[in-house]
Amino acid sequence: MRSAEGNFAAASIQMRGNNLPHDATECTKMPTIPVRCARGIWPEKTAEHWAHHAGVQPRMAKYWLAGHKVSDAGRLAIIRLLT
Repeated sequence: MRSAEGNFAAASIQMRGNNLPHDATECTKMPTIPVRCARGIWPEKTAEHWAHHAGVQPRMAKYWLAGHKVSDAGRLAIIRLLT
């Protein structure tokens, strides 16, 4: 029979999941269209260029590249460059 501590440890392992943020996309999914466009436009230093054109910090662009939802500013920056 398991002790109480063993049950808590098993429960915490189950709750931990895959260590991805809840709003992040799965690693096996294809990148979103804005992310693919940004990587095509700026193959090097993508986050820095995208952040500059979108008027955000590079850290936000890195979040977009990592799979988080791209804001309207990020989408608009891509659209401006493609038109």
